[in-house]
Amino acid sequence: MKQLVLAIDAGTTGVRSMIFRPDGEVVAKAYQEFQTHYPNPSWVEQDADSWWSATCQTLAQCLKTGVNPDDIIGLSVTNQRETVVPVDESGHPVRRAIVWQDRRTIDQCSWIREQVPVEEIYSTTGLTVDPYFTAPKILWIKQNEPETFRSTHKFLLVHDYIVFRLTGRAITDHSNASRTMLFDISKAEWSNRLLDSFGIPDDKLPEPLISGSHVDMVSAKAAKESGLSEATAVVAGGGDQQCAALGVGVVRRGRIKSTTGTGTFMLAFSNSLRLDSERRVLCSRHVVPGAFVVEASMFTTGSALRWFRDQLGSAEVGIAKDLGVDPYEILTEGAAAVPPGSEGIIHIPHLVGAGAPYWNPHARGVFAGLALGHTRAHLVRSILEGVSYEMRTNLDVMRELKLPTEEVRVTGGAARSEFWMQIQADVLGIPVIRTKMEEATALGAAILACNGVGLFKSLAHAAEEMVRPSKTLKPTKENRAVYDRAFERYKKLYNALSGMTWD
Repeated sequence: MKQLVLAIDAGTTGVRSMIFRPDGEVVAKAYQEFQTHYPNPSWVEQDADSWWSATCQTLAQCLKTGVNPDDIIGLSVTNQRETVVPVDESGHPVRRAIVWQDRRTIDQCSWIREQVPVEEIYSTTGLTVDPYFTAPKILWIKQNEPETFRSTHKFLLVHDYIVFRLTGRAITDHSNASRTMLFDISKAEWSNRLLDSFGIPDDKLPEPLISGSHVDMVSAKAAKESGLSEATAVVAGGGDQQCAALGVGVVRRGRIKSTTGTGTFMLAFSNSLRLDSERRVLCSRHVVPGAFVVEASMFTTGSALRWFRDQLGSAEVGIAKDLGVDPYEILTEGAAAVPPGSEGIIHIPHLVGAGAPYWNPHARGVFAGLALGHTRAHLVRSILEGVSYEMRTNLDVMRELKLPTEEVRVTGGAARSEFWMQIQADVLGIPVIRTKMEEATALGAAILACNGVGLFKSLAHAAEEMVRPSKTLKPTKENRAVYDRAFERYKKLYNALSGMTWD
């Protein structure tokens, strides 16, 4: 019998199922999108049943490749974090899930600040008070839909819901629980102080387990619906960012994971709880048992480049169409002809406000230093550099917290561009490492599954065996000097504009 593991990656827009061998090779994969609903402009909801439906559809596609379900000895789930769905005792959703992007809970966040000092919330949970997290969403349901709240048996995250459909057990994992704003990350348990302050009974929350621990076997009902075998072990998974960190080998001090898609998420490995007295970066539980991640979330990075493509890049899009290539290739090709530093242009990528380390919702995107001799290619390069400066700002905070920063391991769409990753290496001043597996989040879940069924002696050992580093991009000395000067201008520009409002 073969030994295969399954990773179920339930993201914000769809589910990706991937079957791996223990050496990290992919045997089969499939992806299925699901619908997102917008009842109001700032409200974002999803039908939890669609998560399960997409899971079953992708599993069916994977098994059609000839994989024997009996060969899948373990599985794990990774997920979009913070999203929550209330379910009844049978696991049926009581209402639609409220998605992490939802912003309806501003009033609940204000109420939370009145109940518990923000400093205490940060010291307990590692998080700042923001609609992003799960607690305000639960409070919104409690205050606006009291009957829904009363009839809720459990509030489940996406990972928890899929695990419940697979096993009938209501569990979560430490990495996901630590993104709810209800979890004491030092004790690794629900915070009675916060639950009592918010009026949320602890029996409405799932049991928190260590990531990578055995949950149960696939139930007979789930096996019938999904095509899996009842002999498949279900292993507690983790949040997408923590799993991505595991999937690129961030399992020891000095390693940092950076995922750049729409935004950028940087996670630094830490063996101990590491809090920032200024609350510029957040701290959560890692999927590596006993470890933590210090996390910086930047909202507009890859989306800044996409904005240029859609609004100003029609010429490059046209050329790309004629050549049959990705428009981003044409954009970065042109930018490569511009000298480092973009000949004086500085871009601040705060098109939807600033995340870490500023947390400034009033910030806006800026191009500064424009002259008549500048071209679109200069603007593109300044975007790539501006995102890298933003990353360096957060890297400097991590260094202030005495976290070693030896290398950055990258994933996400931006990692496909060697040119952009070289800029990041030059700006950050440390090596940038790409890995061969683009779907690092799913690989992280597969590593958890392998560890949970005993194929490796530890997660670190599993990661070393299954993660395959690709090319290492080292900082270029002469470019680093240019970027050091430009970075100082970048910080001065932000500070000069930080007090402005643009409404």
